[in-house]
Amino acid sequence: MGARGGGGGRGWLVSFLTSVLLPVVVGLAVEPLEGWGTRYGLVLGVGALVIFAVMTWLMGRQDVPGHAGLEEAADELAESVRQSWGVEARRRRLGSGDDLLTFAWRPAGGGVAARSAQEHLDECALRGIPALVEAYSRVPSKRLAIIGEAGLGKTSLALLLTLGLVERRRRLGDGPVPVKLSAATWDPLRDDLLDWMEARLAEQFVFLRGARYEPGTPRRLLTAKLVLPILDGLDELRTNGGETRRKAVEQIAEVVDSLYGLVVTCRADQYTAAVREGGPIPETSVAELLPLDVDNVVDYLERSAADGDRWEPLFEGLRRDPHGDAATVLSTPLMVSLARDVYRRGETRPEELLTLPSTADIERHLARELLPAKFPDLPRSSRRGGWHGADVRRWLGFLAAEMEHRREREIAWWRLPRLAGRPHRVLAGAVSGLAAGATAALTAGGAAWFAWGRSWGLAAGAVGCLVFGVPLAVKAARNLPQPSEMQFGGRGRLPVMLQGALFSSLAGAVAGWLVGGADRAVLVGAIIGVPLGLAYTGAQPDATVRLASPRVLFRRDACVVVIFGAAYGLSSCAAAWLLIGPLIGGVLGVSSALCGGLLYGLPWWLALRSKRTSGLVASAHLVLYTLILAPQGKSPWPWRLMAFLEEARDRDVLRQVGPVYEFRHSYLRKVLAESSP
Repeated sequence: MGARGGGGGRGWLVSFLTSVLLPVVVGLAVEPLEGWGTRYGLVLGVGALVIFAVMTWLMGRQDVPGHAGLEEAADELAESVRQSWGVEARRRRLGSGDDLLTFAWRPAGGGVAARSAQEHLDECALRGIPALVEAYSRVPSKRLAIIGEAGLGKTSLALLLTLGLVERRRRLGDGPVPVKLSAATWDPLRDDLLDWMEARLAEQFVFLRGARYEPGTPRRLLTAKLVLPILDGLDELRTNGGETRRKAVEQIAEVVDSLYGLVVTCRADQYTAAVREGGPIPETSVAELLPLDVDNVVDYLERSAADGDRWEPLFEGLRRDPHGDAATVLSTPLMVSLARDVYRRGETRPEELLTLPSTADIERHLARELLPAKFPDLPRSSRRGGWHGADVRRWLGFLAAEMEHRREREIAWWRLPRLAGRPHRVLAGAVSGLAAGATAALTAGGAAWFAWGRSWGLAAGAVGCLVFGVPLAVKAARNLPQPSEMQFGGRGRLPVMLQGALFSSLAGAVAGWLVGGADRAVLVGAIIGVPLGLAYTGAQPDATVRLASPRVLFRRDACVVVIFGAAYGLSSCAAAWLLIGPLIGGVLGVSSALCGGLLYGLPWWLALRSKRTSGLVASAHLVLYTLILAPQGKSPWPWRLMAFLEEARDRDVLRQVGPVYEFRHSYLRKVLAESSP
């Protein structure tokens, strides 16, 4: 796989340099080439068609490597899961041995599972990943639901089980690939479960959509029982209510036989209600997590704290009253981890938890103090380039409040512009319409002006502006595209290159013929077609990036903007300069660069069969979003946003799940939303 994508950097450089240098070279060669189009126009046209036909035929005769098989896809997926979740576990301090709390579960009662399914579960302590994997291995059906109260560590257990099972697969060389999927984006009333799982696999693991694998590989991995879905957070479904829960359980029951197995995590009350409304999931064992005992909590905090003496008053209070408010709150891993982080600094006093009047007050106190602990206020002299605590609280408070209002659970940067509402839609439509309309007006109007006069030029410009500007403005205001997944270079790109070059050359040749005759048609077609054809060689999903992090996706999207902006802008500028003059050339170059770099438009549809003809590209939408909200103090400026999200992840306020972020816990998100102005 690496060899196939190894030309990506070289392809990017060739495309960029060609876009810059070709117009200059052709411009210097204009005089010697004058008259070629008149004398040899027919020969050149026929020759071009012959070359296209021969190259396409030769490409069809090439030995194209076949698609990789499902087993190879499963191996690649397993390595991606191991790497990505291993990194995330280290960020969350979910290591092994002394770094872990001791979890405990027991077979759940209350009729949530058949008696036969519960026979293989015992009440046991889960100290480390091997114990968890061993407990799961005793479930014959490989169908397990882990339930418990909020904050008891269901998500942590799901992550640890994922790591344990994928490590066992690596060691044994066989078995299904465990893949942790967040249920927060699943709407059972609208989405088929297998369709949703397929989409999530394709979104988290972009390489599965690459040319290396056959179309539909994520679905085939599921139905071939090469993937073990670990469905985390069934209580966090996009929509809530009895009908949603019932439909979710019914869908799981319908498809579970077609899967290798299934692991589900859910709050106990939500799962119990869902099973009562939709019936138990067949042959599924249900384990109920137990609260942490005081000794376990004290032991963990003593091992985690560098200065145990400062914690001793809290430990004494917990031992003295193991059923008090502080002990009750600290019986969940979530609150224990919050206490560890809030009181990490030496000037803090953990024993203040014993003085707060209720469990609700203690929980809110820990959640509210997390941000000041992670992002303290900075002196004015240090705020430039740093992360000032007051700024961070505004940014994350706004984000949390809007996510709660819209029932969003994931922070996907390409969907953030929704949070800005109507101002963003208006601005996106205006930018898209102006870029497309100006380019169309200048191109069509300029050619018609010089061919048939000013009146025709103005009319053609107005028509071009309306035909291209208005539709793209409407689409940009209504739609948010996914980020680009391009790599520049790679094999098998000749058809895309030829189609993109042919379309662009044809448009340029027509403009050149209208303005300057047949001789200019050849020159302008070459000026426009060659750099754009080279740029289109990169139009394929990037199958070389195994870990599609948010920042990687953003950089690739911005890379597409730069390359296509340069190719369209510089070639259009050179062509207009040659045909009309420097002023029009400069203006058209700028508008074409904006249009070609920032918009999905007609060439994408013709050359790539792209379904993303929806106005602005994802990174352009994000820039507009930040430009609207940053002056209001609700977002970092565009050049700092991705760095800030990464910093919040590194400081364990956010968590990364594939290409998106989430708040550390839904309770933290809710508390931040409540405190947002």
